[in-house]
Amino acid sequence: MLDLSDIFSIYNLVEAFWLVIPAYGANGMVPLICSFIKKKHRLDFGRNFFDGRPLLGTGKTIEGLLIGSIVGALIAVFMQFAFPYLPWSLSDRPLAIAPVGALTGFLLGLGSMVGDAVGSFFKRRLNLERGRPAPLLDQLDFLFGALAFAMLAVAMKLEWVILLAVITPLIHWFACIIGYLLKIKKEPW
Repeated sequence: MLDLSDIFSIYNLVEAFWLVIPAYGANGMVPLICSFIKKKHRLDFGRNFFDGRPLLGTGKTIEGLLIGSIVGALIAVFMQFAFPYLPWSLSDRPLAIAPVGALTGFLLGLGSMVGDAVGSFFKRRLNLERGRPAPLLDQLDFLFGALAFAMLAVAMKLEWVILLAVITPLIHWFACIIGYLLKIKKEPW
């Protein structure tokens, strides 16, 4: 039986956040990096669904998928080098820190982009135009995609998934506002 006080403990927060940093980084950096690319190629190749609506939003690109995967891997490699220098021993109990290396980072980055594309697919089915908000779907699609792909390389704790599902919408909202203020995003959501 899961105990709420254990799920929302500082230990689980540190463990879960350490794992998901490459996914957060990939999800946040792709719009910034892609803004410098003039010619992008749509992930759905411009195809429409049976009902005539686009499969995905026009912002879902092959370049974004590749960049997100690479950014996730690069962040994870940096984390791998930083790991021995971080104060893990300050914890009064052993931490279950997931081994985050290039492969895990790549999977987290790729999964976050695929999850975001799946969210875009559902937004098109709901007749939501590109850039329109879809509360929780916008904040959790990339997270669940990232975690699903990461499970290919990392043993996932249910506590991490629950905790991340609760805190990610808040972090995402804050990051979107910053992106909007910096004129990286067109909408503050």
